[in-house]
Amino acid sequence: GQSLGYGFVNYVDPKDAEKAINTLNGLRLQTKTIKVSYARPSSASIRDANLYVSGLPKTMNQKELEQLFSQYGRIITSRILVDQVTG
Repeated sequence: GQSLGYGFVNYVDPKDAEKAINTLNGLRLQTKTIKVSYARPSSASIRDANLYVSGLPKTMNQKELEQLFSQYGRIITSRILVDQVTG
């Protein structure tokens, strides 16, 4: 269950995604500096509210990711990518 250091956060409101980018992009977490930017939208309903996050600490879990980003708006979905070989 170790993170690959990448994740996605989808917000209801695009303005919340913009606030998260402006506030969290470049934030230092443990020994990593995270990059937060818009992801390519997977559907029209989340256009401009779908964020791609890279540089997450490998120890970060789903709950911690949601706690960090939930202060900027209501999250539709979020996920941390995990190595499929090692779990």
